[in-house]
Amino acid sequence: MNAEFLKRVQLFEGLDATELAEILMLGAVKEFRKDDVIFEDGSAGDCFYVIYEGAVRISKVFANMGEEALTVLGAGDFLGEMSFFDEEPRSARAVAHDDVKLLQIGNRELKAHLDERPDVALKFLWGFARTLSRRVRETNDKFSALFAISRVF
Repeated sequence: MNAEFLKRVQLFEGLDATELAEILMLGAVKEFRKDDVIFEDGSAGDCFYVIYEGAVRISKVFANMGEEALTVLGAGDFLGEMSFFDEEPRSARAVAHDDVKLLQIGNRELKAHLDERPDVALKFLWGFARTLSRRVRETNDKFSALFAISRVF
């Protein structure tokens, strides 16, 4: 895994090569096999992940209904980031949709780094805001489609 990969991740796209290398040094590569659980809904969130290769299914498990996929994320996407900001437990389950290689970045380590590097923190937060905006728009589109379908019945 190299810093050039992180440049293609929207969260880090504003960072220069040195800053990307610093972020990469904070992380560790983790590999999961298809259907391995990466984290459970309600578990403590002490890190987030960037998908290097493969795909991760974000889902909720409902009693008497089973797993309901919310989305499938692929290379260049990230997951588990909400706990970085709100320090709350995980709000969904993450499962390796197929074999996956992830960069795991500890929340504590990244926060300490961003405290020391406010210029990097600003770029990181702008990247996060752009990604969050894109995800909210996609969710709005999905809800609009669901409401349109439900009116037919």
